[in-house]
Amino acid sequence: MGLFSKKPVEPDYDATECEAQKKRMREIFNETVENGDSYEILYAYMTSSKFETGWVFDTNTTSFYYYIVGYRQSDFDLVLIQIDNALKEHTDACHIDMSKVVNVSHDPKYHQVCFQYEKGYGSYGELLKIEGTDRKTMYGPKNIYQPQEREKFLDFAEAFRETLAQKGYKLEKWKR
Repeated sequence: MGLFSKKPVEPDYDATECEAQKKRMREIFNETVENGDSYEILYAYMTSSKFETGWVFDTNTTSFYYYIVGYRQSDFDLVLIQIDNALKEHTDACHIDMSKVVNVSHDPKYHQVCFQYEKGYGSYGELLKIEGTDRKTMYGPKNIYQPQEREKFLDFAEAFRETLAQKGYKLEKWKR
């Protein structure tokens, strides 16, 4: 270790509460998605920022969106369910049209996976931040530690990239 390097900080989470959160996420997913047990799931979130220039003050507003992400590698199905930070309310399932995805990229520094849509689809893509949370988090559900789930999801994304490469799409570099 160098003079100014930091020692990695272990996440501060409660293991029993983490398992309870994961169990609740599975319950929500199974009641929302048909054949929910055939999917692997993990927690992810997205952010959007809006900058407004004012007369006196400039304001920047950031919105957080929390999701249960379900994926199935057998048919490359990807499902998002938006949840609240208490895991009490949720929306209907949103199935991602994987036939319109032309690129999948990963930024390991920020734990982001991006599923980029083809041009003219209506939106750029899905930018999922797949890091977990600890007991002191200020946003989203607390105590979701998911290193194994994250690795399985990255395996899913990498396998989907292989199918895109076989179809002839030019892909960005993949960093793991």
